[in-house]
Amino acid sequence: MRSFTSLHVRTQDPDAVRALARELRTPGLALYVAPDPPWYSLYDEGLEADEVPARLWAALAAASRLGRAALFAVYEDEGLCWGLAEEGRVRYRFCEGVEAAPSGASGRLPDDLDAAAVAAAQAGEPKTAAVRALAGMLGIFPDHAVIGFGDVLELDEEGGLPEDVWVIEDDAAPALEEDHAGG
Repeated sequence: MRSFTSLHVRTQDPDAVRALARELRTPGLALYVAPDPPWYSLYDEGLEADEVPARLWAALAAASRLGRAALFAVYEDEGLCWGLAEEGRVRYRFCEGVEAAPSGASGRLPDDLDAAAVAAAQAGEPKTAAVRALAGMLGIFPDHAVIGFGDVLELDEEGGLPEDVWVIEDDAAPALEEDHAGG
């Protein structure tokens, strides 16, 4: 069984995404950013390890200062939290099967999403299929939505991390912040 968290923001400003990544990253831990304009996917070691929904929603709200933002968190392949935020506010969130969060939806879906299709996707099993469907509705590359920090770290350690992925680390680290150099 696996768990993962992925945060996505739609913007045309890569410098703002770099600043957001530095803001969100837990000191001493790493954060990866996979650019796929107009969407940028963030994989945060601290956010994924924390598994506290309140922190997820705070990160989602922060990301949405740059544009529409989405967050997906799957817990042990059985629990799902996901949400949408715009203009610094979480507009919609849904959790099911997560101990630390009340089940159900709160907020309002944006008008550009079909509520019936979203409800069907949320009910999907396995939860990775639900995330793929929801990401697709938002225009996020589904493969970017169903991975988390651990998956990206494994790619990095095996030398398979795409060259355009950004690695955000502590100032004291030798590679403070750079585009990945391909292994």
